[in-house]
Amino acid sequence: MSITIDKILAASPNTERGRPTQLSSDPKGERIAYASGKSIFLRSIDDPSLSKQYTAHTTQTSVARFSPSGYYVASGDVSGAVKVWDAVEGVNTKGDYHIISGRINDIAWDGDSQRIIAVGDGRERFGHCITADSGNSVGEVSGHSSAINSVAIRQQRPLRAATGADDSSMVFLHGAPFKFATKLGGLHKGYVYGVGFSPDGNHLISVGADRRIQLYDGKTGEATTQIGEGEHKGSIFAVSWAKDSKRVVTASADQTVKLWDVEAGKAVQTWRFGGEGNVSIPDHQVGVVWPAGRNDGMVISLNLAGDLNYLVEGSQTPTRVVQGHNKSITALGSSQDGKGQTFWTGSFDGRVCSWDSDSGIGSAVDGETHKNQVTAFETTAGRAYSVGWDDTLRIADSTGKTFLGETSKLSAQPKGLASADGRVFVATASGIDIFLKDTLVGSVPVKNETPTAIAASGSLVAVGDDANVVQIYNVDGSHKLIPKEKLTRSTAQITALEFSPDGSLLAVGNSSGKIAVYETSSWDVKTDRWSAHTARVTCIAWNAAGTHAVSGGLDTNVFVWSLAAPGKRVKAANAHKDGVNGVSWVDGGKKIASTGGDAALKIWTVAAQQHKLRNGTFILPGTGERVRRQITLRNPSNFDGPARTNSDNSILPLRRTYSQAGTFRTAVDNTVEAGWEFWGWLHTPAAKGILKSSLAYLLGSMATFLPPIANFLGHQDSKHLVCTITVYFHPSRSQGSMQEAIILGLGAFFYAVFVSVSSMATSVFFESQLGMIELGYIIVLIVFIGGGLGFVGWFKQRYNAPLVSVSCSLASLAIITVITKENAIQVGVFSNDKIVQVMKMILMGMASTSVVSLLLWPISARTELRETMINVTDSFGDMLTLITRGFLSGSETDLRSTTFIKAQNKHKAVFTKLKTNLKEARFEHYLLGTEEEYKLQVSLVTCMQRLAQSIGGLRSAALTQFSLLRESTTFGNGTPLSSRYSPQIEGLVSPMSSRHDRFAVLTAIEEASEEGSGAEDRDDEPPNPFERQASTVSYGSSTMPTVRTPSEIFSRFIMHLGPSMKSLAYTLSQILQELPFGEGPQYEIKINDHFKTSLTEALKLYSSARADALKELYKSKELDRDRPESIEADFEEVAASCGHFSFSLQTFAEEMQTFLSILEDLKEWTEKENPKSWNWIRFWRKPKPQVTDGPNGVPEEEQRLIQPPQEPLLPKDLPDLAIERRSTRQWQAPVQNKKWSLYRKILDIILILARDDVRFAIKVGFGASLYAMFAFIPLTRPFYQHWRGEWGLLSYMLVCAMTIGASNTTGWSRFIGTFIGAAIACFLWSITQGNPFGLAFCGWMVSLPCFYIILVKGQGPFGRFIMLTYNLSCLYAYSLSIQDGDGDDDEGGVVPIITEIALHRVVAVIAGCVWGLIITRVIWPISARNKFKDGLSLLWLRMGLIWKRDPLSTILEGESQNEYMDLKEEFALQQYLLRLDNLRSAAASEFELRGPFPAKAYERIIDSTNKMLDAFHAMNVVIQKDLTASEGETILLKYTADERAQLCSRISHLFQVLASSLKLEFPLSDALPDTSNARDRLLAKIFHYRKNVASAEEDPNNPLVKDEDYEMIYAFILVTGQLSEELKRVQRDIEDLFGVMDENLFKLT
Repeated sequence: MSITIDKILAASPNTERGRPTQLSSDPKGERIAYASGKSIFLRSIDDPSLSKQYTAHTTQTSVARFSPSGYYVASGDVSGAVKVWDAVEGVNTKGDYHIISGRINDIAWDGDSQRIIAVGDGRERFGHCITADSGNSVGEVSGHSSAINSVAIRQQRPLRAATGADDSSMVFLHGAPFKFATKLGGLHKGYVYGVGFSPDGNHLISVGADRRIQLYDGKTGEATTQIGEGEHKGSIFAVSWAKDSKRVVTASADQTVKLWDVEAGKAVQTWRFGGEGNVSIPDHQVGVVWPAGRNDGMVISLNLAGDLNYLVEGSQTPTRVVQGHNKSITALGSSQDGKGQTFWTGSFDGRVCSWDSDSGIGSAVDGETHKNQVTAFETTAGRAYSVGWDDTLRIADSTGKTFLGETSKLSAQPKGLASADGRVFVATASGIDIFLKDTLVGSVPVKNETPTAIAASGSLVAVGDDANVVQIYNVDGSHKLIPKEKLTRSTAQITALEFSPDGSLLAVGNSSGKIAVYETSSWDVKTDRWSAHTARVTCIAWNAAGTHAVSGGLDTNVFVWSLAAPGKRVKAANAHKDGVNGVSWVDGGKKIASTGGDAALKIWTVAAQQHKLRNGTFILPGTGERVRRQITLRNPSNFDGPARTNSDNSILPLRRTYSQAGTFRTAVDNTVEAGWEFWGWLHTPAAKGILKSSLAYLLGSMATFLPPIANFLGHQDSKHLVCTITVYFHPSRSQGSMQEAIILGLGAFFYAVFVSVSSMATSVFFESQLGMIELGYIIVLIVFIGGGLGFVGWFKQRYNAPLVSVSCSLASLAIITVITKENAIQVGVFSNDKIVQVMKMILMGMASTSVVSLLLWPISARTELRETMINVTDSFGDMLTLITRGFLSGSETDLRSTTFIKAQNKHKAVFTKLKTNLKEARFEHYLLGTEEEYKLQVSLVTCMQRLAQSIGGLRSAALTQFSLLRESTTFGNGTPLSSRYSPQIEGLVSPMSSRHDRFAVLTAIEEASEEGSGAEDRDDEPPNPFERQASTVSYGSSTMPTVRTPSEIFSRFIMHLGPSMKSLAYTLSQILQELPFGEGPQYEIKINDHFKTSLTEALKLYSSARADALKELYKSKELDRDRPESIEADFEEVAASCGHFSFSLQTFAEEMQTFLSILEDLKEWTEKENPKSWNWIRFWRKPKPQVTDGPNGVPEEEQRLIQPPQEPLLPKDLPDLAIERRSTRQWQAPVQNKKWSLYRKILDIILILARDDVRFAIKVGFGASLYAMFAFIPLTRPFYQHWRGEWGLLSYMLVCAMTIGASNTTGWSRFIGTFIGAAIACFLWSITQGNPFGLAFCGWMVSLPCFYIILVKGQGPFGRFIMLTYNLSCLYAYSLSIQDGDGDDDEGGVVPIITEIALHRVVAVIAGCVWGLIITRVIWPISARNKFKDGLSLLWLRMGLIWKRDPLSTILEGESQNEYMDLKEEFALQQYLLRLDNLRSAAASEFELRGPFPAKAYERIIDSTNKMLDAFHAMNVVIQKDLTASEGETILLKYTADERAQLCSRISHLFQVLASSLKLEFPLSDALPDTSNARDRLLAKIFHYRKNVASAEEDPNNPLVKDEDYEMIYAFILVTGQLSEELKRVQRDIEDLFGVMDENLFKLT
């Protein structure tokens, strides 16, 4: 049995006469927040029965405000405490701060949801400004001499704040930090109750007790106009702005709410409450809020009685009035009629409300009510009786919800109320009053004791007293009480009595928290073990069957007791703050209602006969021991252990609260903490990388500043190239990556040398031999500049990786410098000075970075790889546990939890890092000669990928289960799906979640706590008939009731397999916790000798249990009934979900066995004495063929999957995906026809030239030739040199990208970076005046933020161009100043003009960027938009064709798996999609007249396409397991061939339609085929097979379809379901983009 919250019917807001009540709404306009009692309630506006309750305050709460983001709430109380907490969950306190020593009256957030101002009535101050995350001071609230009532913060910058106080003034603050600006004290003549900035920040408004509405300028605080003078007749307590900033609404004590047009200064509507001319104090309007984010313009006001009025412009009456209690509920009653159950509640202030149990709507009972506390309720047919401390018995009509006006005066203060056989008994302080037909018919005085409780049943009346005695009476016909029995076992005062419905039992509760049950036939004690309350028992109620009772007490707890198992109970802890005062059963025993001191009515769900998950036999992986006891999978809240690195992602990180003693002390504390935080950050890998890179840059700058090094490089002004190399090839990388960088850098240098020497040789030849230097210029321009740089551009796009890009940039820099800047080529003289100098500078730059990388905080990719593997296995364990927990409980809460999302994001991040580390580790291994270890690590990573795929299969099956539970609340015969609420949250998980979707779980499942968890788990309950006594016991269908609904299938499946599934998941998670390596720095392989055998044993147990479970599952299902096809499909889909989850878990375990085998091989290899080989050096030896079928085998395709190329930073031409092109591209020449063969060769050449990458190379080379042409024309060469044309040409090479959008993006970042670098260079040169020490230090300081941009922010081009421009300006100027230049007198010579130098560089960069954009746009322009749409259409067509093959048909026919999709094709599809996503990013930067690119919509489409490819992969994994169908699989596949073919055709058709619509940008048809019917037919066909054919399988001559034979067809069903869902999402997005066909589209004109 379990008890969980179903819904909270919230209390009404706190109100106090003469004081405003603050209301707040979330940004979406879906919920309001307010204070009530010691709680804060977040209540749904559209459905007030949905709410959350925050209970962390210990004193009376006073205000609650949503943050502008909607994710947090700040609340205050009368003690001066402010708490910041999570608005989504409603439970997690993020900050707890003491602001003032008095009541908090109001709170305001800034627009960034980072700062809070809290104000109120304090002693030492009236308010304070703090940060929401840490409580640090961000200003002071000063200027007032009395309590501050209201505060508001302007949501725009510059930040402004305003406060209104009892001193009749309004203070205007400037921030941040906030400080006093002006005080306006002569406008209001009374208390200022409310202030508020308009949403646009242009206006400020204040209202107060003087009925004045004053407007101010929102930026300056100057008073502008007064509106509505004389309109309100009473104090104005509250004001709220509309979202358009043109209207406001005010609430007043004159019982009106007025809506104002601010510009006109007039009231456009008035709502009056309490009737015209009638004075009604409860109708004083003390609060108002205008929820933003709504489209209906609703206004919500609050009256003094606590009622929330929903007001809509144009309607004079409220559209809804939400009523309830705002004082402690002291009594609860229940009545039943034909319309349902009604609850009656009475509170401390005498208010009485009735509540509909179905809708959760409450309303105050009309008529004259009690004057103070209501003591008790009792109901009879058509009547509801109540007694209160006004010593009256009042009668209400239970149908009309109205007091009848009939009041009976009691003999004394009432203590209790009971009814039986038409009589009403009232226990008073002096005796017992008896009423019949609403008339007093008798009064029995009690002299010696005072009655404390009363109960009645039939002729029996039980009266408890303060002498610890229960007196039993009989009532005769003359209404006299005849003593019958005395119950004297109680040791404390009797506080609660209740007869069971049939009168056979009497429950007696006392002030010590104990409950005893008596049998009325003999007055013997039935049980006295109900003794879990720790304070007075206040109320008891029996269920309709008399088998269970519920009780509430002052200890705030609610307990449900079982008469059959007295020692067992379930507990709702802290059900109501300040105690539980009433309990009642709902629907005869399915739910419970409770009330208490928090003024809320709560409905709880009680799951009767809820069996705990049986104890399964599991294997302890460390010892291999078999153990049978209760285990608990790890609590998700404990998953996040201490992180290995610091994280700054938390919006509101928890920090210590600082003393608020003074501003200076706070500033000191902040400085100290900031210092420690900075010190901690310096120890992070990011900070170390920045420091290493900056140090390498400083060493590189010595080539310019140190004369010995400068002299070694020669007398030229390009020595800053050494610094540039240290920026491009920074040392913040692993040793393997450094090796790759050196190889690529040297390759770039040798290529530049080849081009430079060849161009010089060409120029010398044409000058010296032919005397035709001009022809030599043309050849150099076309071949060496156009061809050489064009090849560089092609190579950069072809192998698009960061290191390749910087190597190409280096090659371009060297080629351009030698060919266009040096005079050797222009004059036809061979000179190797520049080439030698460039070689020296490259070697020196690489040496600097290598030395720093290897000596200062060296990073080993091999170590990083092992560290990442540890993180990957940790994430596997977390996700496996969470998914299994969610599947076993049937609750999506675990998979929606923050913990799971963090685990999933961590998994993605570390897996991406894993591939990078593996690639870099390869260079280290090959250098050390441990390439065999690398191959084993490749196998290990490959196995990890397959484990990740199995995790994806588990999650897919779990999500399918949850979606099935959400689809409908009823299945088949109408039996409702049971639901249970997560006990972790009081109220809603999400304000948007549906009622039945919130916490759908299986009633048969409850994971028990750890062994020996306490009294509540005592095993004194009768044995469960389903409890397994030994792990080998199987279940016969005779012990199971027939399964009728899919939810019961889930429950039965988990009842059978849950223990084994849980045990296997536990064993796996324990193994994953230990694997694969120990702690650093050695990271020794950590594998227990028992792990493999333990896992093998666990798998055997699981496989056996799974086979039995699925067999018994279908034995117990009703197969002999005829049902609609959709219901049969539901049954089979549930079975598919259960089966696929169990298969995926088994696959994960089997893959873990492979993982352990590889790990053992790796451990064995590392323990060898001399494992180094360097076999790769002996390249002339023929390598041994790869073994691909063993556990360590790594096929070439899988190596490609493990080491895919780095995701391109810029898109390149799309691969052909092995897609056969149009027929013209496959034309074959006739045999023995030379002419046609020639045509074929010409066609081949044309097709090559038609490729985008070849066209890109040609246009890059053409543009470079045109730009460099000015360096070879004598008239233009001086101009070229003066404006540094070589740097413009380099900028052109860097800007040119495949698409227009990519060029725009890179061009802009380089342009801005150049401007910033030039400005910094000018500023620092003017400060240092060319001092080398100052320049070196300043350069180092400049490099720090630049490397932060490059390394941490990932904006490499931007940061590099800042440094490049700085080098070209400052370091070049220093070279000129020491006469180390090439005669550049135009820039000042030995007295450099830094502004001229910077200007030349900026102009050159701008020219190069503009030229690159022109070339990209004019010559063979490639639009990222068009390429993206064409490519996505092509991908969908290919996916449609793949699926049309029917993945399972090839296995059935015995053909190769390549007929469906092999690993190579799958990898090509994934890479294709990655490039499409890059094109989507680039398309966002393309500017066209038809409007911006809808990037968000296409991002969703790409995400859906990626999920569809994941589904393709999941199907491929299942097929690759065994390419030959078993006998059982063959039977199933043949039996369902037609249905599968229809379903595949439908899916393929949808792909084609969507591709056509996207390609043509044409609206979709509104009658697209649906796959659900075809899928239902397939599911029903499988159901029919079980129904019609399963019985025939008992014949030994018939082949048997085994349990595992269904794995493939189940996977197919789930994959098609996922494809259908994602296709629907894509269809909706396409409809949003292009619309839907209608008649107007095809009008003939």
